[in-house]
Amino acid sequence: MPLIHLFILICLVVPINYIGAQTDSFKYSLEVDTILLQSSRWQEAQKTHHSQQLDKNSLRPYNSRSLSDILSLESSFFVKNYGIGNSSTLSGRGGSAAQTTVLWEGFDIQNPMLGQVDLSLISGSFVDYATIQYGGEAALFGNSAVGGAIHIGSKHQFGKGWQFGGQMQAGSFESFGQQAQLIYSNKIYSVSLRTNYQAAKNNFPYIDINAFGQQKPILLQQNAATEQFGILNEHHFKIKNQRLGLKIWYQQADRQLPPTLLSSQSTDRQIDISLRSVLLWSMVHDKMIWKARTAFFVESLRFQNQLIDDYSLVFSSITEAENKWYIHQQHQLLTGINCRFSTAISDGYQSTREQLRAAIFAAYQFQTKNRLFESHLRIRSEIVNTQLIRPAASAGFIWRFYKELKAKVQLSNNYRLPTFNDLYWKVLGNPNLKPEYSWNTEFSVQLPWSFKKIRLETSMSCFSNWVDDWILWTPNATGLWRPENIDRVWARGIEADLDLVYKSGPWLTGIQLNYAFTKSTRIAGKKPENLGKQLIYVPEHQGNLKVYLQYKSTRITYQHQMVSARYTDNLNLEKLPLYQLAHLQIDHSFLLNTSSAAAFVRIANLFGTNYQIIQMRPMPWQQFELGIRLDINH
Repeated sequence: MPLIHLFILICLVVPINYIGAQTDSFKYSLEVDTILLQSSRWQEAQKTHHSQQLDKNSLRPYNSRSLSDILSLESSFFVKNYGIGNSSTLSGRGGSAAQTTVLWEGFDIQNPMLGQVDLSLISGSFVDYATIQYGGEAALFGNSAVGGAIHIGSKHQFGKGWQFGGQMQAGSFESFGQQAQLIYSNKIYSVSLRTNYQAAKNNFPYIDINAFGQQKPILLQQNAATEQFGILNEHHFKIKNQRLGLKIWYQQADRQLPPTLLSSQSTDRQIDISLRSVLLWSMVHDKMIWKARTAFFVESLRFQNQLIDDYSLVFSSITEAENKWYIHQQHQLLTGINCRFSTAISDGYQSTREQLRAAIFAAYQFQTKNRLFESHLRIRSEIVNTQLIRPAASAGFIWRFYKELKAKVQLSNNYRLPTFNDLYWKVLGNPNLKPEYSWNTEFSVQLPWSFKKIRLETSMSCFSNWVDDWILWTPNATGLWRPENIDRVWARGIEADLDLVYKSGPWLTGIQLNYAFTKSTRIAGKKPENLGKQLIYVPEHQGNLKVYLQYKSTRITYQHQMVSARYTDNLNLEKLPLYQLAHLQIDHSFLLNTSSAAAFVRIANLFGTNYQIIQMRPMPWQQFELGIRLDINH
């Protein structure tokens, strides 16, 4: 496989000088050069999609928490949390956990065996930006980008000297954590090292709702301890109009898996280990930006209890190269190629399984001279082993009206491939599965507005997605659960966002609100009784409210979540009730010459709501956390 990857890179890199010689040169400046080199395909996608951008300042309060907490509190995607310290998956726009992709530094990090990412294993301290893209864009990002995509990564700077940042916190249920970051950079080189450690017993009290009698006993959660460790090392070089970067991310988690409310005890344990590395190169040459990058991922999972010891190991090698050509002030063309090879070894498979995927993609952008109209056309063709996947394409249009009023239309068709487990699991796997295909439409309006000390940004989107050949595990005539392409699903809804900021002297006040209405039903399938019913664990209503008040260096933040009832069966006869959660955080910072320090206190589930996100998985009541931060610049 490395020879294939090398061939791809040679084919794309060799013509640089020839093509570049045919164009007029950019007016070179370091500032423009840096902006161009840091631009990415996800930034192009967010232009025509409803999206949210969370920067480093927005993410700082989540240093001690996971990507699961970030998305559940900041987005209108639904996070399916199986309990504190346990796994978390994402559902976007009424889709399954496998239909929303997570990309780190532009690479899809979904596990090829499971087809999803455990958000609880991604530390907020390793994330400098998070872009939440609503809606499918398989034309740019490939497999699984049906309901949306989450783009995460870290940023770097040159010429800043030595920098250090550290945080330590402790809280309820014997939880403890610490994060640290050490950075050095000069004019041409930047290096950083980040670490994260988290541990907790998670022995929280809960009500046993399945116990007999009116008075339900209060029990302590058992077998729920967790311990996680991660390290992220980065190196970046700058040579005139070129950039070279290397990032290595190691993550390890040892988790006890607690019993559900249907069982009294558990000895289950899960150990997750991952090593992800990426090598990035980019260059501005005349009117072109050239990029080439490669990644190597290794993931292992071991599940153990008194009766079982299952082990799986996945290797993924990805190489990608692209060229962006600024043909004219009004025209841009992006072309690229991607090659991914994955190998999976599992006790659940009869033999080692492999998959080779090769894709080419292109995107064209046009805007009028007055920049009031903009159009984006994108297409992708992919081969999986020897099977040609139906090409994915999208078209996006932007109209700018009075002042900053903006309207967007997005049309796309997307796909999701069956996972390794869907295809190859012993006895139960179905090697004849077809990919899921979807048609997605979206219309949105954005209105930023400012007046003196007030800044207001609002947006509203409506969407409609049709997914054919939905893959679902169902019992067959012999009672065995096997995956089949059995359903057609229609997901539609409305999303609204509001961001209001008022600043007056030392006072800063802000209100952020997001809301989503989602209806996701089967409109065709083998079981007529399921038609028209809401999919399980898809809430129709979900919203988040954040209110903050800051005076000089003291800030108070209140967050409120609302998630409506979720059905737990296909006939919509049983459901989990609506729940609302409140969270409060107080921060106070101190300036010390070129350094700063801060202390914070956080109370999660402020009013002690008794709730479940997943049926029979208890969640904790109030949780307290105290912490300190220190940042030093030299």
